[in-house]
Amino acid sequence: MRKIVACFILGLLFMGGMGASAISVRITQFPSPNNDDYDMIIIAPEKFSTDLQPLIDHKNSHGVETFLKTTEDIYDEYEGRDTAEQVKYFIKDALEQFHIRYVLLVGGMKLLSHNWFVPVRYSNLDDGYGHAMFLTDLYFADIYKNNGTEFDDWDSNGNGVLAEWGGGGDTLDLTPDVAVGRLPCRTTSEVATVVEKIISYESNAYGQSWSNTVVAVGSDTWPDSSGYEGEAVCDQATSYMEGCTIKKLYASTGNLTGSDDIVEAINQGCGFFLTRGRGGTDRVRMVMPEGDEFIAFHMNNIKQLKNDGMYPICVLGECIHGRFDVGTINLLQLLKKNPEYNIYDCVYECIAWRLIREKNAGAIATITNTNICYGNIGDNNGNGILDDAEMLGGFLAVELFRLYGEQGVEILGDLHQQAISNYVNQFPVHSNKLDCKSVQEFILLGDPSLKIGGYL
Repeated sequence: MRKIVACFILGLLFMGGMGASAISVRITQFPSPNNDDYDMIIIAPEKFSTDLQPLIDHKNSHGVETFLKTTEDIYDEYEGRDTAEQVKYFIKDALEQFHIRYVLLVGGMKLLSHNWFVPVRYSNLDDGYGHAMFLTDLYFADIYKNNGTEFDDWDSNGNGVLAEWGGGGDTLDLTPDVAVGRLPCRTTSEVATVVEKIISYESNAYGQSWSNTVVAVGSDTWPDSSGYEGEAVCDQATSYMEGCTIKKLYASTGNLTGSDDIVEAINQGCGFFLTRGRGGTDRVRMVMPEGDEFIAFHMNNIKQLKNDGMYPICVLGECIHGRFDVGTINLLQLLKKNPEYNIYDCVYECIAWRLIREKNAGAIATITNTNICYGNIGDNNGNGILDDAEMLGGFLAVELFRLYGEQGVEILGDLHQQAISNYVNQFPVHSNKLDCKSVQEFILLGDPSLKIGGYL
């Protein structure tokens, strides 16, 4: 995250114009559910359809009316400035005709290619600190503007460059109209793995002690400031989890000394795994009170996980963990001297997805950031809670736990969607670029219809 006061980067060292005139073609291939409504639509390429069928059957058996729409069909039936806008127009039609609540995008970057199995959108909000472009799936969830009366193409100035910030830039609505999650699978074997894990979780987690356990990992993110910011975020988040078993691994208390502590805690089983420290594409870093930094959890530690059937929902509250566009093909951009790319974009797979695609271990879902995220220091309102837990990325992480523990929201996509909506309602996302970026980069990698704690 970034400390606004000092304005220095934490985690970075480690780690076409048809617009609103595009015409949406009427859907021709919806199945006909008994109640004329659907709950979830899965969008994926045809090659993933066979491996997705068990998930569709499982969801329908639990009353979550679900069907698959292939990207090939969407591209045949819809027009738009590009494939991402074609998908968004389809989501709009599905929302209006069948009142869907959840959209699951199944597809990441194709191997050895810059093409995508399911398209992505990059925001062009340049915060001045990190990349000027970053992944955002909020684009696919924010369907409407002007109080729900008009399609929001995220190009209000009509210049063909989406989600620009500043004078003459774009005005975005930013409130999600549907819950969107993504499984950025690159192979059919990855699809089969994540489908098996989702079915296992929803079928077996209910009533298990591990699913009611929270592991919270925090540290003194900025040692030159008073208080332990990361630990404050964890304290605030877990304060809402009444009735849960809370395991706090904090640098200041001495029970977080390295990755072995985290691996052991996950292997013992937990339903939630929360971190707030410093980030990186492939690692979570923590800072001791005296200022020494260490790698608390790394991509390499995933192979040490033995938590088969006990998959946590991970909330990784640091930078860049959700950059699912990393790949060796990006070396071509380095050779072209593209300033938006560095070696970290080519080598280190993002840890958020790596946790999910691990077979028989790892996580069931991850909520995190696709780019540099932000925090703050001190307690400027004097309420006894450090500001890092009440604004920017810290607020979003805490809000997920408040919605679950205090409000009783039990569907993962509802948590994610409502946390973003609440942020938009409480903070100046249309006048402060860091607030605007915070909601755009906050991504759900996982099934948005996931029943937290599983079905009875």
